[in-house]
Amino acid sequence: MFAGDARVWKAAAVAAVPLLALIVFYCMRPRDYYTGTNSVEAYTYISPTPAGEPMCVPGLQIPAGTGRIELQLVSRTTTRPALRMVLHLGEFARPTAGGAAGGAQTIHSTLAPLAVPSSQISAVFSIPRLSSHPAERPASLCVTAGDLVNWGGTPLPVVPSPSPPTAGGHPLTGRIAVWYLPPAGSQRSYLSRIGAILDRASLFRPSPVGPWLYVLILFVLLPGLALASVRCLALALAGGGEGVQRTMAWLFAIAALNFACWALITPPFQAPDEVDHFAYTQSLVQRGEAPSRNPGSPLARWSGAETLALEGMSFFSDHQVGDTRAPWSPHQEDEYRQQVATKHPSSSDGGGNETAATHGAIYYAALAPAYLLASSSPFSQLTLMRLTSALIGALAVVFAFLLARELAPGRPWLGVLAALLVAYQPMYGFISGAVNNDVGVNAGAAALELLLIMMLRRGVTLRLGLLAGALLVALPVVKGTAYSLYPVAGIALLATLWRHHRRADIPGWTALVATTLALRESSARFAHVFHPAAVGSSTPLEVGAPAGAVSEALAHPLGYLAYLWQVFLPRLPFMARHWETTSFPGFVIFVERGWGAFGWYDVLFGRRVFDVIFAVMIAVPILGLVAIWREWPFVRRHMLELVILALMPLAVVAGVEAAFYTTGVRSLVAEFGRYAFPAITPLAVLVVASLHAFGRRWIVFAGAGLLVAMIALSYASQLLTLTGFYA
Repeated sequence: MFAGDARVWKAAAVAAVPLLALIVFYCMRPRDYYTGTNSVEAYTYISPTPAGEPMCVPGLQIPAGTGRIELQLVSRTTTRPALRMVLHLGEFARPTAGGAAGGAQTIHSTLAPLAVPSSQISAVFSIPRLSSHPAERPASLCVTAGDLVNWGGTPLPVVPSPSPPTAGGHPLTGRIAVWYLPPAGSQRSYLSRIGAILDRASLFRPSPVGPWLYVLILFVLLPGLALASVRCLALALAGGGEGVQRTMAWLFAIAALNFACWALITPPFQAPDEVDHFAYTQSLVQRGEAPSRNPGSPLARWSGAETLALEGMSFFSDHQVGDTRAPWSPHQEDEYRQQVATKHPSSSDGGGNETAATHGAIYYAALAPAYLLASSSPFSQLTLMRLTSALIGALAVVFAFLLARELAPGRPWLGVLAALLVAYQPMYGFISGAVNNDVGVNAGAAALELLLIMMLRRGVTLRLGLLAGALLVALPVVKGTAYSLYPVAGIALLATLWRHHRRADIPGWTALVATTLALRESSARFAHVFHPAAVGSSTPLEVGAPAGAVSEALAHPLGYLAYLWQVFLPRLPFMARHWETTSFPGFVIFVERGWGAFGWYDVLFGRRVFDVIFAVMIAVPILGLVAIWREWPFVRRHMLELVILALMPLAVVAGVEAAFYTTGVRSLVAEFGRYAFPAITPLAVLVVASLHAFGRRWIVFAGAGLLVAMIALSYASQLLTLTGFYA
């Protein structure tokens, strides 16, 4: 197990001890907790209720151990008015403002008027602690206020059924957010609640998935992958006879398994826009065509089967705000299964316009076999599709290894380190374990970047020309962010032509040009399936149309440069303001959202973690300058390749920011750090290259320490996601 260079193991052990201690402390520290929620977020305030008029919420399932019930409200002053809650417990509970319903236990709880700093406040009602049996009790509640208040919840297009909330006896077009807490002062650690957390994580999953699988993932598989990763690095450094093919297989397996763990940890449909990416593949398989690009399409956005699944797991009311939770109740999963058995929803009645419709079908077609192999349940289909996506994402890890090996063939351990840094980048792992066409464009971009460097070093062979031509056409069909690599590809091809213009290169160049033209013609002929996005979308580079995306930036180049400056640096006096606040948008985009924003929007680390990550990110280019000085003979010989390598992430970041550029003032940060992942492989290689600042003697220790830190961060991210949704 501990074969290979001993320096790697020693450095890994030194780095692992404090990081493991931090993770254990995180898991064992007592903290406040919920006993449950009704999986509704306080997205806004949906129920203005006059004084004395009851607001009632039926159809609740209150968990055992609950001693408090919390709601969100806004008052018209900074005084919270007097509040009175009537809670009905029992099988036949009915929502009324007064006495007990048939056979139900009734609990009354009141809150006195209270001066508060803000009009947006919580109302936490104490109740007698519920016994441990049964695990849940059906309930309803009504709250009456002494003054006008508005209750927090999520608006919906129509009155929900069954059991909609009411205000003054009238049904509401939305759901009211309710949280269940233990008695005041109760605190428990994540470790003490691990059974409940893993039980909740197993809901709305395919039948083989249960708490046992999460125990296996957390305590066997992920630690085993960590050991295998360090061993892989140690063997590569020792030159222990591992061949290139065998090393590639190990790296691919490590990455694919890590991404598969993410696929099982992330709650169903809680990855960015996953509902629409899933619907795209479903439309391809069930209807034989991509979703409609016409916003006025009469087709439903999602099929009946997907819609029922989303309703069953409260997706429409729990995916945008971090203080709500995915469903924790087995009762809710049972209700969904009963609905399926009763309604027999169709999987082929979707195909309407949705956010993924403007993309081409290449990535989604790659997931079609997984969809077909699964049972008819959307949750089984989604899980197999996620696992397939994990395999696609793992390709970029192999390409990172080959890219570093191409530049430094005599030091293969540098390629292993670069590949493993990609495998354990938390946000890359999270998105690779999801159904999202970012996965396809990331893997394809990594392949193209490898080919460009190979052609620059070796010349354009027939095989390289064919592959490069195919990727140049196919990648923007997968997602329009690939267009940001075109300027670098053009520079790389010109540099290749300048360096390699022999007669022997003519077949390769011919293959590149012919493949590009032939595939572009094919793309045009099959535009209903394989076609870049239509021009003119509102956020086109994100959804695929480059021309509309960068038109503002091209029309106002100086304004765009000022915008780009203000993303990363404070605004200069002569620049027009592009952000409402003086905050640091680049920190939000590339630090928080680039390293630790899991779920649909925001399951985040604490600020201290991001500060450490930011410090390391700032240190890397400084170390890079020192490394250039230390390794100047190598840099001088490979200057062209290194310049192209450095231009790749710069071009991707510039392209992303051009897509979101506006001449006005931005109130929200719309960009996400994961949009830079088409350049993750050159970034990983550049990070490894910067470690040469430590010198040939200490680079091994720095590399092994960095790898262990990345593994620990990835593991902590998976724990954060589990606890963020299920604790």
